[in-house]
Amino acid sequence: MVRLAILIPARYGAQRLPGKPLADLCGAPLIVRVCERAALVDGIGDLCVATDDERIASAVSRAGFRALMTPRECRNGTERIAAASEQVRADGYLNVQGDEPLVDPGAIAAVADLLRRGAEMATAARPLGSGEAADPSVVKVVLGEAGRALYFSRSLIPYPRTAGEVAPLAHLGIYGYSAASLRRFASLPETALERAESLEQLRALYFGERIDVAVGPWHSLAVDTPDDLERARTEFLREKRRTA
Repeated sequence: MVRLAILIPARYGAQRLPGKPLADLCGAPLIVRVCERAALVDGIGDLCVATDDERIASAVSRAGFRALMTPRECRNGTERIAAASEQVRADGYLNVQGDEPLVDPGAIAAVADLLRRGAEMATAARPLGSGEAADPSVVKVVLGEAGRALYFSRSLIPYPRTAGEVAPLAHLGIYGYSAASLRRFASLPETALERAESLEQLRALYFGERIDVAVGPWHSLAVDTPDDLERARTEFLREKRRTA
């Protein structure tokens, strides 16, 4: 059986919303809400938050989840979970973004299933929503015949010169790695392509890595600004009323 671990990277010093992981989301820190959603996924061995801040680690521990301290020098979430993976033994790792408190457990489970079926690296996507085509905060992805990523971009891809030929997809910030591919990815140098788009997954494509993509009708909302946080609070309460 493939043993999988969920690792959630979180740092305190977000530029647009400092202290974001500890922002209140209807009675609990945002990072704890992410943990609660990730904990709903079946078949996971460990669930840990990888952080460089004692305040985040304390909040996570008080909520009953495990926190791992990682170096402040980590430049991105992948480097942080690679550092954390040295403390958590598993065959594969799921990187769930620490700023998505409404992440769909079904999307995480779908990426986990790709790893169980032999994918070295995997992620998820959903149909692009109305009004998202020109939004650079919504990353787009194009797939090949085998369901693997050809390219990711903040621009609309493919360009609809002939409308209706390809249904555009939005990328979800969930990544799966085999233990070997995580180590390999973390050792690769940064590339001009990923700097141009500010998308670290382009490093993997640049060096020839294959990224399998699960596609489904999953919802996502990344919290990057105070306005995003208010939207997340509204949606959290709406969802809570709907499931009560």
